[in-house]
Amino acid sequence: MLKTLFRNPVDIWPAALIVALFAGLFAIYAYVDNIWWMIAASVLLLPARLSIVAYNHNHIHSFTFVSPALNRVLEIMMFFQTGTTPFSGTLNHIVGHHANYFNPKLDTLNWTRPDGSTMGAHEFTIKAALWHYPSCIPLSRGKKALRRNFIVYTALCAVLLAAVTIYDPVASLIVFIVPMLMMIYMLKYAAYAHHSGLPMGDDYTGSRTNTGRFYNWLTWNAGYHAAHHFRQALHWSQLPAYHAELAGKMPAELQGKGWGTQLAERRARGRMRTA
Repeated sequence: MLKTLFRNPVDIWPAALIVALFAGLFAIYAYVDNIWWMIAASVLLLPARLSIVAYNHNHIHSFTFVSPALNRVLEIMMFFQTGTTPFSGTLNHIVGHHANYFNPKLDTLNWTRPDGSTMGAHEFTIKAALWHYPSCIPLSRGKKALRRNFIVYTALCAVLLAAVTIYDPVASLIVFIVPMLMMIYMLKYAAYAHHSGLPMGDDYTGSRTNTGRFYNWLTWNAGYHAAHHFRQALHWSQLPAYHAELAGKMPAELQGKGWGTQLAERRARGRMRTA
């Protein structure tokens, strides 16, 4: 019965983590009175939040549930964990990035400066994070249903967050608001390794792939980024096998543990110039 709710039965596990984390966060908010214990508990749950940030990316490309209503409920739970509202990722990431990642002027994850040079990781992250929500309005132009859904669910999430903040401002700040802002930052920071400094126009050379076991366990196979760009709707559980089909056509330095040797060498050269 339970498996019939899911488009892919393996998504039971991340969905269970989302529900458990949501319950845990509200339990901390409601029952922990000591501020230092509240901070400690919130910090301990940051790795789980990071894992949900990565899963949320998979969810917007390939919905978890068969039922749209259940998908919206899951997305509202993930809002309290990641800071991204329903349909903001669809607009900012799928419409803004996937359709334009070889066009810096339109890409919402643009890593180039006006002079064509490559931004630093934190410079890129701050600009991309600040642009996450404002980008959704111009990107939804001509997409009435998507714009309506984004506005309605973002307003609903804002009302819910305002309610818990009015009821207990300190707990809301510690358990929800600060970690949510951190997760939006980490969402964009993680994206820097995907394309920064790479040539545009070729899917085989325009992305890096991280094949590390722990990274992909924690992020639900988010390391297989080139395979994801080739087939963005492919379920996350199928990405390793699809990467194996593509790996022989991709440069060796753009794949491997830690996003391959090319990024490590580029970062080393950057450190030498600033030393």
